[in-house]
Amino acid sequence: MQETLHLPQVGLEGDAHDPRILDLLAARAAVGEAAAFEQIYLLLVDDLYVYVRGQCRNDAVAEDVVSSVFLKAWKSAKHYRAGSDSFRRWIFTIARNEMRDHWRLSQRTFPLPARDFEDRSAPESPEPSPETRAGVTRALSLLTEDQRQVIVLRYFNGKSNEEIARVMSKREGAVRALQMRALQHMRRLMFDAAP
Repeated sequence: MQETLHLPQVGLEGDAHDPRILDLLAARAAVGEAAAFEQIYLLLVDDLYVYVRGQCRNDAVAEDVVSSVFLKAWKSAKHYRAGSDSFRRWIFTIARNEMRDHWRLSQRTFPLPARDFEDRSAPESPEPSPETRAGVTRALSLLTEDQRQVIVLRYFNGKSNEEIARVMSKREGAVRALQMRALQHMRRLMFDAAP
């Protein structure tokens, strides 16, 4: 006799971070229950979009990548290890891999619009020069993938170290270390290139 999973009614406020709810939904999606996967979609689509958009800086590309992430997650739902309470990490790993594939296929550098460099704490900060933007873009493109993800998530997406650790499946200390090394490397690259 097969045991039936009883899923509590999932509200959309704050449950996206509850690993037990996601795990229960993933277990049901693994046996082909489309309604459970739809709930997963509703709970995670915004967070995944923000993550991917921060990586590619393009709305259309972000929408395509997120769609691909959910399609791959649905197709491979039966491979998720139910009971591990790590579905969020699992689907963000798919998103990371999709972004890696996107950059490899497009062979593009890391594009950043000028507005991303504004100092949000100052009411009227001057826009950085094209040389500064180019220097930051170049420095970002020369970071390791993990370092670049930490910088983008922290400074362009406004994520906390705790949120970044969850997305990247790392400890907070590792995230802080990656951030520190990335900023030091970027400073060196930018100041060495300055006239």
